[in-house]
Amino acid sequence: MPFLLPRLRIGPRLALVFSVLLVLLMLVAGMAISRFAHFSSALTTLVSEQALTLELINDISAGSEDAARKLLVLISTKRDNRVRAYTEIDSANQRLNKSMLQLDERLPAGPRREAFVLMRGRLEQYREHYGENVDLLEADDFEEARRMLGGETEASLSSLAEAIRDLSSAAQVAAFDEATRLREQIGRDRNAVLLACLLALILGLGLAAAVTSGITGPLSNTEAGAGLIASGNYAHRISVNANDEVGRVSSAVNTLAQAVGDRERQLQHQANTDLLTGLAQRGHFIRQGDEKLSKLPQGQDSAVLLCLDVDRLKAINNILGFEAGDAVLVGAAGKLQALFNTKRCLGLGRLAGGTFVALLRLPGSNNALEAQTVANEVLQAVQHIVCWQGQTLDLSISIGMALFPEHGQGCEALLRLAEQAMFESKRMRSHASLYVPTLEAARKQQLSLLSDLQEAVAQNQLRQFLQPKVSALDGSLRGVEALVRWQHPVRGWLPPNEFVPFAEHTGRIRQITQWMLERAVRTLSTWHAQGLQLSLAVNVSTLDLQDPGLVGRVASLLKEAELPAHLLHLELTESGLMAAGPEPIQVMHSLHELGVKLSIDDFGTGQSSLAYLQMLPVHELKIDRSFVDGVNFDARRQELLGSIVKLGHSLRLTVTAEGVETEAEMAILRNAGCDLVQGYLVAKPMDTPAFEQWREQYRPAASG
Repeated sequence: MPFLLPRLRIGPRLALVFSVLLVLLMLVAGMAISRFAHFSSALTTLVSEQALTLELINDISAGSEDAARKLLVLISTKRDNRVRAYTEIDSANQRLNKSMLQLDERLPAGPRREAFVLMRGRLEQYREHYGENVDLLEADDFEEARRMLGGETEASLSSLAEAIRDLSSAAQVAAFDEATRLREQIGRDRNAVLLACLLALILGLGLAAAVTSGITGPLSNTEAGAGLIASGNYAHRISVNANDEVGRVSSAVNTLAQAVGDRERQLQHQANTDLLTGLAQRGHFIRQGDEKLSKLPQGQDSAVLLCLDVDRLKAINNILGFEAGDAVLVGAAGKLQALFNTKRCLGLGRLAGGTFVALLRLPGSNNALEAQTVANEVLQAVQHIVCWQGQTLDLSISIGMALFPEHGQGCEALLRLAEQAMFESKRMRSHASLYVPTLEAARKQQLSLLSDLQEAVAQNQLRQFLQPKVSALDGSLRGVEALVRWQHPVRGWLPPNEFVPFAEHTGRIRQITQWMLERAVRTLSTWHAQGLQLSLAVNVSTLDLQDPGLVGRVASLLKEAELPAHLLHLELTESGLMAAGPEPIQVMHSLHELGVKLSIDDFGTGQSSLAYLQMLPVHELKIDRSFVDGVNFDARRQELLGSIVKLGHSLRLTVTAEGVETEAEMAILRNAGCDLVQGYLVAKPMDTPAFEQWREQYRPAASG
């Protein structure tokens, strides 16, 4: 049976064990019931036989005594009465004989049989004496009959009574012995039943242990194996020794481990490898790079990490689609793999978009020079003309480099520094740049401005400076431009070019713009109360124009101050509008409908078209100072300046020139027909009190 159980499935196995246990239980119960029935029958038989035997003995004793009494009657009665007595005596003797016959048939050999034989002999002796008494009576010899009755007959009767008592005692002893034997048999059978129960229990426990071990053992093995697999050891396999449910579960877990392991390796490959180029992704590249760098001989070898970014990839994706951009990236990756297919390459990967990264060993001593040589090799190999579906694409890259171990010890740190150098290369429009530690300090200083800008607005560190705009024809004051200055508590006065570009990049420019609008409206309100009709211009960024809440805030400020909207001018840079696309136009139209005047600042630097200008609801063009500076020394620039002024007038716009610093420049602008000018020739930007003093003292110079 134990050898058969492991071959069965758990269901049949349990059914078989339960069936065996049930059969054993039924056998033990049947055995107990059978023995108890036997004992009950034996006891019943013993009691009935003992009762019948005693009854027969009592009948014999009663018959003997009755015969003796009848004999006394025969002695004392007449002959006629003796005849009736003889009949009764014969009837009693018949009953006595019947009882003797039954008793003779029932008594087995043994003490009872011996006592019975003795009693039967004494009964015969008694009957013999009894018969002699009857004969004497029939002969009317009453005296002899009385003598014999009192002598031999009485003695034989007493002997008979004694024999009957001995037989009764023997019957009782035999019954006691039989009862004792039954009790002993009951005890033996009880022990046998208990032994059978114990054997059944032991067999049941053995079967249960066999079944349990056949289930719990494989289950424990399966559980332990599943735990190892769950911990990530997908190569582990659970041993399968049976074809039962546990074995099938173990097989299923093994199959699951195989599938999960394959899926894990696939996901890990996908996580580590760029699907487009087949190069390592950022995390995998850094892990591989750190491992390779740790194996470099200390003090003997150095390395350079190159961060390469494909130029104008966004423009290619926008114009030709992502398929064209992907083709450019695949081409660049192929060039890099072909170039770095050497032992000096410690790693090659793609970070994101068009950014690639490479880690190369530098065996020489002049790391900076060798890194530049490597960068030149990369530029020569990667930059080329890409043809895609009939389109010719100029593939160019910008490279940033960081050296190991000079700039950093880990691949993550080197990558961060190389990315900074790459951004610097793009900013400077140079093909390759090596990381410069001083630039890191400048960037950290700029980052500290992020939290300082938040405090600058809250703690009123910003200041409003005003620069007048006057008529180029008669010099009369026509308007004012509001400029922001920052009085930093630690760095002192900060010019706009040190924090405005950073504010635009981080999104803080909206807070600065809101502060400038509130301060400008407050200044206009003061002037309006004094009866002055000067306009005040505030610079807004393209980020502000992308905010749909700008119109509502401007309208709320004007309404609260009860100001005419045309006194507030908003200036927007041409280059910012070109970069932002068509989205700000709707906001500009809403501001125009509100009554606010709009100006295009730094005109001439954004390469805007006439069609685009016609779409904008502006009233003023402000010529960038690059067209004004030194215009009196160049006739061609004078013609260009005149064309810009005519262009503005043809669009029915007011033309304002910025950065006017000399009388010669003023004369050229006046001759070109420029409407308004501003610059150091008129006045520098000044705070509000200084401007008020200047305004009171200002007298327009006579035009020449």
